[in-house]
Amino acid sequence: MKALIELFWFKYSQLQYAVKSGDDLLISILDREIEPVLGAIYQETAETVAEARLQFQFILDLLSKEADDVSSVLRQREALQALADRYFSRGSDEVLGKPQGPSPAPVAALKGRAADEGFLNEAILDCLPDRIAVITPDYRYLYTNPVNAARLEERPMDLVGRHIVEFVGIQRFEQRVKPNLDKCFSGEMVDYTFAKEVGSRTIVVRCRMTPCMSSTGKIIGAILMLQEIADRRRSIAA
Repeated sequence: MKALIELFWFKYSQLQYAVKSGDDLLISILDREIEPVLGAIYQETAETVAEARLQFQFILDLLSKEADDVSSVLRQREALQALADRYFSRGSDEVLGKPQGPSPAPVAALKGRAADEGFLNEAILDCLPDRIAVITPDYRYLYTNPVNAARLEERPMDLVGRHIVEFVGIQRFEQRVKPNLDKCFSGEMVDYTFAKEVGSRTIVVRCRMTPCMSSTGKIIGAILMLQEIADRRRSIAA
């Protein structure tokens, strides 16, 4: 339950950024991705009181954020009623129980469509040990995994929409990062290394950039993978 809710809010923050930037293609993609996540949260049957509380709180939070959208308010009101019927209709002594009536599509089946829907891609990237990020053509974070966010001393959700120059500096951005990103946005795969000083240590980083394609084949960003590798110069000197 918690993982689904976190995934929704991550997608929601991406969608808000897309709306703010007026990117209709990205809005369309995220709309398709966020709906199955929302449906899975509604349909999941909590196994503990804590999980049921998470579901109710999620809907209340969404109601608060979407208070100006009448259709969204109505939808959340219906969802609240459905949860109340699901968990409390069998008597006060039995809070949790299976929903009555036809069974909804199981979450497992929903996850099985991940390759088609694409909404669980981040769940896979989140588990990788390397630093991963997706950068939009206007040089802003669309996604970052926890490893990369931790290196930048930020939460993944807090990075969405922020310009990469905030973290690399204007000189490094203009001289190295921007030219390589522009190559990637034009369709090239880019692979290069650079060294940086961290405290008293020299760290060599390999950066690989791969074009991020939409389902229609349009480039909507660059996927960055950063790996720290051994500094051969130090090994030779030793």
